[in-house]
Amino acid sequence: MSALTLESRERYDRLGLKGPRAAEWLGAQGIELPMSPNCWTHAGPMPTDAMLVARLGANEFFLQDDTGATTLERLAALLERCQPGVYPVLREDWEFALTGDAVHEALAQVCSVNFAALSLESRPVIMTLMIGVAVLVVPQSTAQGRRYRIWCDPSFGHYLGKSLGKVVVDCGGSVTGVWE
Repeated sequence: MSALTLESRERYDRLGLKGPRAAEWLGAQGIELPMSPNCWTHAGPMPTDAMLVARLGANEFFLQDDTGATTLERLAALLERCQPGVYPVLREDWEFALTGDAVHEALAQVCSVNFAALSLESRPVIMTLMIGVAVLVVPQSTAQGRRYRIWCDPSFGHYLGKSLGKVVVDCGGSVTGVWE
């Protein structure tokens, strides 16, 4: 496995939407959807480097494109035309990625969820508090082990990054990204 690292990830294209027709509308746009709430799927060749599609509730979705493709731009432009029963949700989240041998030790210090016990095959999406901040967490399996992608509201990004970064360093890990 690898050393514990916390990385502040660049701002990728993100899109949020909800509403009674959100799932139907996304499906009509050719987007593969998770079948149940609190799960994720991906569009593209690799689950960790492709477009992430998370179902946050029966009718709410979070999409992030890590590939640089224009799919989310196209969807956002279509949403500007007032789709009946589909409503955009502003997503300006800060994203962090936490990986390494001591990842569960670090997470146990900042959150009450037992991430080590999660089955990654079900592709869970966890909404919880981390150091008092509401976060969205997507656990993923990589060649180097588990990776936890963590998003939070941008007004708490600096605080969460600094606080989580301190725990990571205390556990023998390193932090990369802009923290000023």
